[in-house]
Amino acid sequence: MTTSEQQRIGKPGTGTSTDDPAAAEAVFLDATLRLLAPLGVARGDVVVDVGPGAGTATVVLAHAVGEHGRVYAVDLDPTMLDTTLDTARKAGVSNRIRPVLHDVEDGVPPLPEAADAVWSSWCVHHARDWDAAARALIGMLRPGGVLCLAEGGLPTRCLPWDIGIGRPGLEIRLDEAHDRHFAQWFFGRPGAKRPGGGWEDILVRAGLADVAAFTELVDIPAPLSDEVRAVVLAELMARVRRAGPFLTSDDAAVWARLLDPDDEAWLGRRGDLTLLTARTGWRGRKPDA
Repeated sequence: MTTSEQQRIGKPGTGTSTDDPAAAEAVFLDATLRLLAPLGVARGDVVVDVGPGAGTATVVLAHAVGEHGRVYAVDLDPTMLDTTLDTARKAGVSNRIRPVLHDVEDGVPPLPEAADAVWSSWCVHHARDWDAAARALIGMLRPGGVLCLAEGGLPTRCLPWDIGIGRPGLEIRLDEAHDRHFAQWFFGRPGAKRPGGGWEDILVRAGLADVAAFTELVDIPAPLSDEVRAVVLAELMARVRRAGPFLTSDDAAVWARLLDPDDEAWLGRRGDLTLLTARTGWRGRKPDA
């Protein structure tokens, strides 16, 4: 597949987890705002959002830079760029946003100016070479510019340890199966390189200074609102779909019941669903020239 074809249809295994990324972004908005804060965006700044999703963070950044600032939204999927611009139009800030169709696996995005800050959330781990992708992000920064990269954290917990059917620990085993799916997908692509370290090591090797981690908790207890419940169900369905080949037949049968609205065990009827997770960000500064 050529780069232009990838840009038209996206790459297998990348993209949003569910059919309604804006709904998921709304649920995680408070945590996203806290993860964005270390960027220190000011009025008039030039900022880049790599992998903007439905554009929620892009709009936040557009408000932060003000009418004299600019936000470049970089994505390899033109559909996501269209979605981001639609979100920006509804928020009244589309004139501050410049879409850039580009894959960071092809190197530094072709921007007409250096950036004061670069933000990327849950995007770089899709790249075949995390070190090269990090260098592409840092390559957009001016000397002294700041990068915030949101990657990693803790597994999400939504279910009780024992849900009353099947063997206890169902969600834990889903995590393990999903990890096996990701490893097979990641290393099954030509040119995929083992990261060989954590995100701090990767960012330091790429040239950032003063790299530090910060983690934000997402804790929404039961009973969930209808909006949060819908996102939890959609995310679980997406994870089960991807991890399916690595689930035991017994666990797959249990998940089929839990995600079937016509089954008496459907999770949508439970009052004890929660949303508990932690998202980690990494902040660093490009050294002055």
